[in-house]
Amino acid sequence: MNGAINMINKKVAVLVDSCSDVPKEVINKEFFEMIPMEVFFGDEEYQDRVNIEPDEFYQKLLTENLVPTTSSPKGEFISEAFENLIARGYTQVVAICISSGLSGTAQQVEIYAEEFPQLQVKVIDTKNIGIASGFAAIRASELIEDGLEFDKIIEEVQRVVKQTKVFFYVPTLKYLVAGGRIGRVAGLVGSIINLKPIISCDEHGIYYPVAKARGEKKAVGKMLQLVDDTIGNAQNFNLAVVHGMNPSLMETISKEFKNKYPNVDKFYNGDISPALGVHTGPGLIGIGVQIID
Repeated sequence: MNGAINMINKKVAVLVDSCSDVPKEVINKEFFEMIPMEVFFGDEEYQDRVNIEPDEFYQKLLTENLVPTTSSPKGEFISEAFENLIARGYTQVVAICISSGLSGTAQQVEIYAEEFPQLQVKVIDTKNIGIASGFAAIRASELIEDGLEFDKIIEEVQRVVKQTKVFFYVPTLKYLVAGGRIGRVAGLVGSIINLKPIISCDEHGIYYPVAKARGEKKAVGKMLQLVDDTIGNAQNFNLAVVHGMNPSLMETISKEFKNKYPNVDKFYNGDISPALGVHTGPGLIGIGVQIID
């Protein structure tokens, strides 16, 4: 964290990377700023969720004979994000980043934050990805709107980060293999062709297979059970179901959740960022669970 800054009028902002998949209704708030990951199709360069949206990306993935790649945000994008926040009068920044076990983004943000001594910046490595990382940003936004002090916001976000899980249903492992993000899922490669893994992030923020099943229906059933086990006896929790070119399955799972958990605090639907989709491919479903208790 940058050194504490003695300012009378403090304004808190949230900085996120595009792979945190913060829902549109949240990220469009004035105090948010997003840093885009980069996506490459051969020589074509795109900024995630800036000049390529998920629908366009997944169509390109299916129709072009190219294996896309990604990279962490350029330093200029990070600097520009900080400059934008300063221009809007913000003095304190909660920077939410996907797992350092999967990306160098958190470290980059910390490095570039040192160039802005007029900002008090705290980088939170969520050890998670997608909407599970996004849930940390959602929680930060709620606390900002409640008027909490910066240190209290950081304390609470760090607490709920440890109580947040993501489960991904991935129809095929070939994109994880091609993208080099296979992690602890490597042992499943070469298994029965109809084997459908459920992937999560471990305590180090690395992908690992939390369950597997033969066929989509059984895989989804296992994923729903994992969500139920995660919620347990919690009274205050949030849920999200997101998709990568699989809206019908997202709607089916969402309907089941809304019936099963009528007491859910917040429920979100959304899509999975192109930069994440590079490594997971089309057809995936992600479920995020955030326990607030």
